[in-house]
Amino acid sequence: MTPPQLAARLAAELPLAASTRVLEPSFGAGAFLLPLIERLVEQVPYEQAMLDNVWGVELDPELYAQALGAIEGRWGPLPSGHHLHRGDYFRWEPPVAFDLIVGNPPFGGTFDAEIEDALDGRFGRYRGHKLKKETYSFFVAKALDELAPGGRLRFVCSDTFLTIKTMRGLRELLLDSGSVTVDDLPGSFEQTTQPMVVLDLEQGAPAARALVRGEPLPRRAMELTQNLSWGLRAEHAPYFAGPALGDFVVATGGMTIGRNELFVRAIQPDGSIEEPYEFEFFERPITLEGELARARLGRLSPKLRARAADRERRGETRRALRAHARATPGRVQLPHPDYRPYNKARATRIYAAPSHALFWRDDGDAVLTFKRDGPWYLHGVGGRPYFGLEGVTWQLVAPRINARYLPPGFILDSGAPCAFLRDGVARRELFVVLGWLQTALATRLLKEVINHTRNIQGKDIERLPYPHWVPSDRLDEVAVTVEHEVMRAMNGIRVAADLGERLDALFDLASGRRAA
Repeated sequence: MTPPQLAARLAAELPLAASTRVLEPSFGAGAFLLPLIERLVEQVPYEQAMLDNVWGVELDPELYAQALGAIEGRWGPLPSGHHLHRGDYFRWEPPVAFDLIVGNPPFGGTFDAEIEDALDGRFGRYRGHKLKKETYSFFVAKALDELAPGGRLRFVCSDTFLTIKTMRGLRELLLDSGSVTVDDLPGSFEQTTQPMVVLDLEQGAPAARALVRGEPLPRRAMELTQNLSWGLRAEHAPYFAGPALGDFVVATGGMTIGRNELFVRAIQPDGSIEEPYEFEFFERPITLEGELARARLGRLSPKLRARAADRERRGETRRALRAHARATPGRVQLPHPDYRPYNKARATRIYAAPSHALFWRDDGDAVLTFKRDGPWYLHGVGGRPYFGLEGVTWQLVAPRINARYLPPGFILDSGAPCAFLRDGVARRELFVVLGWLQTALATRLLKEVINHTRNIQGKDIERLPYPHWVPSDRLDEVAVTVEHEVMRAMNGIRVAADLGERLDALFDLASGRRAA
């Protein structure tokens, strides 16, 4: 909920006239509505304001009642025919266009399952780019459709939309909708530590720039980043003027198992693991009820329902797996043909010995059978073409890039994305990339420009600049230095304490700044 004093401050800055039509599409307990009504009734009678000037929607019945009670307690009974609706904003179509749309749309909310796919079809993409299926982004997109010519939108929202790839479509939509300003929120929320910003848009012709935290950001500069980032600053732009890491490596996520405890084993200091289970394959009867339980949102098309019912009548089955707990766990010494090292996320840099092994007998038959028999979202095998290859890996969730060498032979886990050399790229580049990812500048460009959340997705790494400002002979030295440190670490020798300083010098970051 928006603190009332903060909402009043944000509302007080907005122009209001006797003819202004205002919408608050998620008005909660009335934090924005109350100060807006207060300003309007200074110009027109209360009843007229509620009939001609004020519209609002709120889904939660308790908050709706609280807001209406506060309004009536201050100005008297609401007139019959007022426009404060209790319901889902995404199911409501306004009868008029608005001069002003203001509020704090819900962050991280859920959608009505009956209309979720339709909403994604309506708001989920713009000019071929994705708008993340997130309540506040869809609130923004819908509100833009409802602005009158020259109208203004002011929303409090998460700052995540400034950089992340899945909000590129929203950023482009905003730029195409008019003049955009983003400022840090002049206050704080008690209920969240998520950084918040104030988004202002004045409807009009497509904009050639956005004003972000007081700094003009040209659209042509944003486009250098591949994700139309609004986190770019003037000093960052030259780094993005050359090739990206994605020209040399392809990044991928890993596999989600669903129940790691069935198959993933911690490696003990002596190189052994404990195996607590024995596995048995069996045939599970296919039923319509079971297929609905496995389906996305618990729904199947009429065609798939009919097919499932037919398979049930025919007595068809699906290969499945059950695990039996052993009375006494077995002890297995690694390496062993039934187990493969599993690439779990680590905070370590340069290299880390495998900490876990994965039961992978017969090319993972047990794991893959378990996944195919589970819910729809487990059926895919992320990163499978790259299982066993040499690459670079890092933590998915971290405040910095904790990149390390990935030796051949690993099965990939979804918590530790990886990057692998593209066909035809020299092996040298694997160690150039690994060295570059150790630098503070690489982390700064990623966290400020490409994706300033804690997540570090594979595509984020692909969008990082390749160090094109460094001469080739110096990149040779980077590769030799990094590979040497990897080999030392694989032999149990601690990574050199001055490696970061040496890499900063080898990447010649001062020259990169001069190029700016």
